Amino acid sequence: MPMFDKNYIKNELEKINKQVSNKINIYIFGGAAMSYFDLKAATKDIDVLLTSETEIIQLTQALLQIGYQRQKDKDPIYLKMKTRDIIENEDGFRWDIFINKVCGGLTFSEGIKKRSVPFEKFSNINTFLLSPEDLFIFKAVTSRPRDREDMFSLFSHGLDTDIIKNELQNQAKLDESKAWLSYFFVGLNELVTKFHIIFPGFDTYRLLAENEMIEKIILDLIQRKPQSLDNLESKVKIEKEEIKTFIKKLIDADKIILSNGKYHIKK
Repeated sequence: MPMFDKNYIKNELEKINKQVSNKINIYIFGGAAMSYFDLKAATKDIDVLLTSETEIIQLTQALLQIGYQRQKDKDPIYLKMKTRDIIENEDGFRWDIFINKVCGGLTFSEGIKKRSVPFEKFSNINTFLLSPEDLFIFKAVTSRPRDREDMFSLFSHGLDTDIIKNELQNQAKLDESKAWLSYFFVGLNELVTKFHIIFPGFDTYRLLAENEMIEKIILDLIQRKPQSLDNLESKVKIEKEEIKTFIKKLIDADKIILSNGKYHIKK
């Protein structure tokens, strides 16, 4: 499989810049961003995030004008990641394009945007690199080849784990339909197991993931039908006092209510 260095990517960006007439901002993540941080010698593709449909159209049209072609048969992994478009040139260099969300829901939050590092600036294109901490999160919640190796490179580079924890908790609030803390912990656990490293706060991430899953189990049970405290205790298999703690949190969050001795989803 061909690999491409940062000079190749810069040349492609220069070609695109000549084709677009309005300013667009391109946020780069994945292996291409790591190559610019000198954490990877080369990459097979470039993962980019844009924030508007207008910018997406401009970018894809520019790529098609310089000889790229849309990939009709998408890899199942990229279908799962909800790519907006996949476009490749005759060299085999591929653009994986996303709009506002990655991995089926990981939101391009204000925090991620603020931490992005201004990079190459052209007359019509501004490019930004996602921070190493945010790259680490994205890598943790995906399962593509070499994702764990990339996580190890980012970890070795040095990470602010408080940023990671805060952003994960923020993502959990932005999209409550996804178990982001749990997804992250699966990737983190695979990293720790594979490379035998000590990750700061590992047990905290485990607890956050476990609590998230218990909360979602309780909500799912109540969603199916109203539940008494005793019913929840027997089904969730944890102590009643712990159940009460989760129940209080869900009531405080306006997600459930108590009525006639049973907990209901708040309409």
